[in-house]
Amino acid sequence: MLDDDNPTSTSTQQFALEKKILSFYQELEHFEPEEITEALVLQRASHIQYLQNGLGQLPAGFASLDASRPWICYWILHSLALLDAKLPDKPTADDVVYFLSCCQDPRGGYGGGPMQLPHLAPTYAAVCALVTLGTERALLSVDRLKMQDFLTRMCIPPEQGGGFCIHEGGEGDLRACYIAMAVAHMLGLDKHGLAERAGMVEYIRRCQTYEGGLGGEPSNEAHGGYSFCGVAALALLGRLDALDLPRLLHWGAQRQGAMEGGFNGRTNKLVDGCYSFWQGGIFPLLQQLPAWQLLGLSGPAGSAAAERSSGAASSSSHLVPRVPPLPTNMAQVKSPVEQAQSVLNLKNIQAQQLVASATQAGDAVDIAMRGGNHERGATARKVSDMTSQARVLLDRAAVAQQLAEQASLNVSVSLSSSCFLFPVPDAEDPPAPIGVGLHGEPSPSPPLYNYKALQLWILRCCQAKAGLRDKPGKGADYYHTCYCLSGLSSAQHTSNCVVGPRENVLRRADPACNVTEDKLKAALAFFGARPVPPLAGTAGGQDVEMEG
Repeated sequence: MLDDDNPTSTSTQQFALEKKILSFYQELEHFEPEEITEALVLQRASHIQYLQNGLGQLPAGFASLDASRPWICYWILHSLALLDAKLPDKPTADDVVYFLSCCQDPRGGYGGGPMQLPHLAPTYAAVCALVTLGTERALLSVDRLKMQDFLTRMCIPPEQGGGFCIHEGGEGDLRACYIAMAVAHMLGLDKHGLAERAGMVEYIRRCQTYEGGLGGEPSNEAHGGYSFCGVAALALLGRLDALDLPRLLHWGAQRQGAMEGGFNGRTNKLVDGCYSFWQGGIFPLLQQLPAWQLLGLSGPAGSAAAERSSGAASSSSHLVPRVPPLPTNMAQVKSPVEQAQSVLNLKNIQAQQLVASATQAGDAVDIAMRGGNHERGATARKVSDMTSQARVLLDRAAVAQQLAEQASLNVSVSLSSSCFLFPVPDAEDPPAPIGVGLHGEPSPSPPLYNYKALQLWILRCCQAKAGLRDKPGKGADYYHTCYCLSGLSSAQHTSNCVVGPRENVLRRADPACNVTEDKLKAALAFFGARPVPPLAGTAGGQDVEMEG
């Protein structure tokens, strides 16, 4: 982070984090490529043990999560699935199914625990957990007819604002929209009819802010978690064209920390391991679109996607005008290292000048104090004034020295940052040779964000001895373990490259629902053979194919 001489609580926290992370990355600075590979190992065995221990009875400290028990099941089950690990001997898969069945409300949906209010959030977690288990008993345990009734009751009519409420009488936001679509999709329910009844596409469009990201509700600040929810909900309908995609892509890419490699959730906030998925997971959804849509260009004449994109562009008048593009001649723009070095040179000069002035002022005080005895009162006043001035200069010199030391540290940070260790390839660079990727395919080019830097952040900074965490200095927990691993899997499979040894590869998850692809495919086939009637009074519809 470059110092602008205007410290704030935000910049102070950012500087402290960069200082803490520096030691994690400096060790890699002089490593050979094979040495970096050996240093970035996913501690699979310890994470599996940590997760398996959490699926049964938890300590009393988890009592605060009593209304989130289906979430704990999902976080652990999905993490184990990504790690390709088995369930512990106890509890069994049937035990988990029985517990989640106790959380299912007779009128549809799931509560955060047995006999609790049905709520969309634990409903999503329960359905994801059951799909991840994938047994016939697990899939049959969901009352899909009652679930469709529950989701229908959560619809907020367009004339009342649109979208979905999170529970009966509760607030409406993008979490609810996403969960309704994801649950309906996984269970083979009428997601298009639900979206139509809630006016959901227009509601989500109104949540996009001038920054490009999406807030939880219209007029809220853009936020990574809510942005993923809105984008994934539209992706499940094939309606990403409803958003200003170039602005969204720019905002999302700017959330990746150049030094850390991880993502933050909002502008001027610290990176957090969970946003490896909530923010990083937006890009696989966008990468499915043709380049002309992401760049805001005109599509193939007469295509349905081009017509919808044109309509979306004309309806985005609630957003501020676009920022003018940067000059084409960027030859004089300095790199982060060059900028940091320039600041250091300036701070050193300022510190040296203030130290010299303070030294001269101190010498002048000494001379005045050794002066003659005549006019003793006048001399004393003069010495007092000179001493005060010298003290001011000494204080300013001390501050200048601190700023110079901070600038020196910033040079070290820029030289050891994630983007310095793993620079983003230029669009003109040739793709990786066939055979080096996960699937024997060239890496996608150009990249939408720095996939390798994100993997570095997760492997180097988010791994605890067992489990994964928010950032260095924080403890591991099941939530961050789930979403750090989800982000790592997404970065690996979206970029078709792996940082560290090949043993780091995780199973691929569906980018919209965040359950493993094989389990989702099996669930869709299972439920597809047992159709539920669509909603009455809606047009319904089929998924819109992406045109490229």
